[in-house]
Amino acid sequence: MKKQQSFVQGAAVLIAANMTVKVIGAVFRIPLDALLGKSGMGLFNVAYVLYTTMLVISTAGLPVAVSKMVSESASLGRTREARRIALAAGAAFPAVGALFSAALYWGAEPLSALVGNPAAAPAVRAIAPSVFCVAVISVVRGYFQGMNDMVPTAVSQLIEALSKLLLGYGLAHAASVRGLPLARCAAAAVLGVTIGEAVSVLYLLVRACMHRRRPVAVLNDYARPCTALLRELLAVAVPVTIGSSVMSLTNLLDVALVMNRLQDAGWTAEQANALYGAYSNRAITMFNLPQTVILGLSVSVLPVLSGAFARQNFTQISRTVGAAMRLTLLLALPAGVGYLVLGEPIVDLLFGADSVSAGEFLRILGLAVPLLAVVSLTNAILQAFGKPFSPVTHMIIGGVVKLAGNHILIGELGIYGAPVSTVLCYAVIAAGNLYTVRRYSASLPAAREALLPPLMAALGMGACAALLYSGFAPALGSHAAVLLAIAAAVVIYAGLLRLLGAVHREDVLLMPCGDRLCILLRL
Repeated sequence: MKKQQSFVQGAAVLIAANMTVKVIGAVFRIPLDALLGKSGMGLFNVAYVLYTTMLVISTAGLPVAVSKMVSESASLGRTREARRIALAAGAAFPAVGALFSAALYWGAEPLSALVGNPAAAPAVRAIAPSVFCVAVISVVRGYFQGMNDMVPTAVSQLIEALSKLLLGYGLAHAASVRGLPLARCAAAAVLGVTIGEAVSVLYLLVRACMHRRRPVAVLNDYARPCTALLRELLAVAVPVTIGSSVMSLTNLLDVALVMNRLQDAGWTAEQANALYGAYSNRAITMFNLPQTVILGLSVSVLPVLSGAFARQNFTQISRTVGAAMRLTLLLALPAGVGYLVLGEPIVDLLFGADSVSAGEFLRILGLAVPLLAVVSLTNAILQAFGKPFSPVTHMIIGGVVKLAGNHILIGELGIYGAPVSTVLCYAVIAAGNLYTVRRYSASLPAAREALLPPLMAALGMGACAALLYSGFAPALGSHAAVLLAIAAAVVIYAGLLRLLGAVHREDVLLMPCGDRLCILLRL
């Protein structure tokens, strides 16, 4: 039971941290946008896109690989080997990160010119050292996650976010006051990201040193040589990196394809850019918010399942997968239905009345929210089962479906073809992942148990929320009515879950203060 408590409590820690980071990120972006303006934010975003591309190539699969292998070794009592895994990864992968940092720094000018914004070169140079920092961070986070300790990951994320907010904005403001060129101001803002990553590295290294001094029980002194461990690390990390690269490449091609197809359909370049901006900057931003919660579950479940799989503890595997799937659907379904029925007023509340089309896109994307949540969870499950290439295959197929859907549907539906093709993409990936999990394990809960109760509760919640909004909007206005509808929806959904028996006592007991929650919910 201890492992499962670690899984849900660890997920709760990561969820709280991820949500806080999102809020801090929003607080950072709003004043920075006002300070730098559209042109300055364009320079900031170019640097960030190039930086994240380098991260995907160099470190995307690293925390997953370290977490999985450390958990497997620790579950078998090989504490010495678990530490050797972290040391081997720490000796090899930061060197790779340093190479990519150097490439980004020295290639700042040609890379910025390649994406059509050569003025972004100073900002690219300012963020280049972050690639090395993230390589170090990934190793240490992966180790602690493998040991079922999510607190260092959560704290380091908060350090990064706060540093970006305080130092990034502070440096940009100081540069602006001094009258420096806009490119230098953007570089100052980006430098806050780099400093935040460096501070996070220092924190994690201190935590690692403190952890290393603690006495540990070594039940099995066997430890494989570093070369064998590095080979296995690559065998796990490379498929994850390929999968991340596939989705990044798909999104990159998606931009060009959507723009071209809209212009082929008769829209001007300016109109096409405005439509795609509403879709990508507003609807997609909102679409990704619920995944902040699901990501915490996925990161937390991977080491627990990896350890159980290493011990061949199929009872724990079944219990953990069942709890994770139920919690994923309990959280994702109401978010998707909420977007489906209140997409337009939600976007209006956050972005203004000129974002009506983005609200329509968000309604369609609401169908994809639970699908993407299932994809995220089943990716982690398959990685724990030692099948990392299965999600990659399904992502490639889903990417092809997305691009083909855009090509066909945008000609028929206009820009609405883009969110529809996104729904189809994640439906294909989710179906493939679920089939593969079912094929290799009987651990998935029955649809009648995991899907139907929360789906019925979410649909009932959505109907009530829609009625409340339409009833109160004429008298209170759209903003007040949608806030009222959302608040009521939370209470209604909780009541319907209790009424339909969708909340399991054993799942609640795994949560922080689970015994008190059971008493409160009368389970």
